[in-house]
Amino acid sequence: MTFLIPSCERVTGLLTDYEEGALGPLDWLGIKLHLALCSPCQIFLDAFERTPALLRQAWDEESTPIAELALSGALAALREGRLPRGPQHHPEPEAWGALAPGGDHLLALLLRVHLGQCGPCRETRGSGQAISLSRDPLEALRPHLPPETQWRWTRHGLGGGQVARLLEDPRSGAVLSLAKLEGGCAVPRHDHLGPEVSLLLCGGLQDGPAHLSPGDWMAHVPGHLHAPEADPRGECWALVHLEGGIRFEGWRGVFGAVR
Repeated sequence: MTFLIPSCERVTGLLTDYEEGALGPLDWLGIKLHLALCSPCQIFLDAFERTPALLRQAWDEESTPIAELALSGALAALREGRLPRGPQHHPEPEAWGALAPGGDHLLALLLRVHLGQCGPCRETRGSGQAISLSRDPLEALRPHLPPETQWRWTRHGLGGGQVARLLEDPRSGAVLSLAKLEGGCAVPRHDHLGPEVSLLLCGGLQDGPAHLSPGDWMAHVPGHLHAPEADPRGECWALVHLEGGIRFEGWRGVFGAVR
């Protein structure tokens, strides 16, 4: 940003003073100008303003023994510096229907890989269909994918990334792809013309506020804008279930929708 318009980091650091009317005129004006131009910070401010009411509501509601136990365990883990293991981003409840007979077999593959990585989901959904990833995720997936000679690798100006189109569902038009992103590289900012679900196979990925690790599931609705970026160290691989394609912003948009 400029001298008058502060950065996103500074804006989020000043929001408490902004809400309490404790800012000087220049800082107040800078935040106003920033919020007029930055939709992510507008969303952050909205969540910031709604948090006290949500906390009061949660405080007023009678807690259950299970909730008390979960809270105590979480606080103990934070005090001891322990990090939770396994995927932190899970499929939506309705997505699990793809595992039923006649369900979306492409989406079912992502669900089976997630089950192989996620103990809590195996406990609730069963482990019969789980696909466990080895040190080489592709080795575990090869029996479930077409031969590599049939993979169609493309770049499409993906900021150093590559995408291999693997399978297509003739009924829905959904496409299953394998995406590869070099460490530190980002996919150019784009939106979606249809639903997208990604499952991380290896490496790490920052997707907006979410940091994804192997086994993590991330779904995006049509119209969602993002520019996911791989962690600096090591390659990032993901399975992507896409309907309708994507559309890049800027000069890449002249090529139209990409699938």
